[in-house]
Amino acid sequence: MTCENGEAKTALQALFLGELAAERHARLRAHAKACVSCGTAYERLSRVESVLEKRVLPQGRERLLEAQLLERVKGSALAAAPERAGFWTWWKVALPMAAAAAVAVVVLPKGQEETGPEEWQARKGSPGKAFGMRAFCVAPDGKVAGEASPGGVLACPEGAAVQFSYTAPEQARLAVDSRAPSGERLQFFPQEGEPVPVPPGVDVPLAYSTPVQGGWLSQPLEVRARFTDERGQLLGETQVTLTPAK
Repeated sequence: MTCENGEAKTALQALFLGELAAERHARLRAHAKACVSCGTAYERLSRVESVLEKRVLPQGRERLLEAQLLERVKGSALAAAPERAGFWTWWKVALPMAAAAAVAVVVLPKGQEETGPEEWQARKGSPGKAFGMRAFCVAPDGKVAGEASPGGVLACPEGAAVQFSYTAPEQARLAVDSRAPSGERLQFFPQEGEPVPVPPGVDVPLAYSTPVQGGWLSQPLEVRARFTDERGQLLGETQVTLTPAK
């Protein structure tokens, strides 16, 4: 495998799309060890794999995107609330791929009124009571192309990916899904089945991200995040909009 004839570049693209066969993957990995340029691209692209094909990235290949997401989140926090910048103490990432759009939402437990300070507490790790969901648009090279504020709208192009992270003050069951114009259910998390338990934490990336490919984001979609308890009682719910980039 060489760079001159474009074979390595084609293999890198197939890796990102989740279409790289095992034999070609082994050849690409061997080439990447000897080629600085391809090695860098390999490390980045291998962090964004297809959730739709039900794969999870090895933890050892997540470090670059973790650092980039952390810097982006810290920058947003400093701009919106500089006096609270010190509350950002950690941002654990267990990320693979992400999706064409990124949206962030903050929802409150049932019966709790939303307030500005409470919202920022949930996003920065202070002991607030808000359940929240944020999302990031990740480009094929692993860089964060954008993010959405709570309740906002974010567009991402075909070929990028969407990565959600959640905030929960206590253990809850989480489901993130949408409805296609045809009425078909699009399930972002979990991959299938009923809502699954998630531990408490602040801006914890979900184990799966969703690549924007195949035309599923050809028009705006409302994505719903629901937090429920063990009995199925609603703790928090919100909707955010994903849109295709023009």
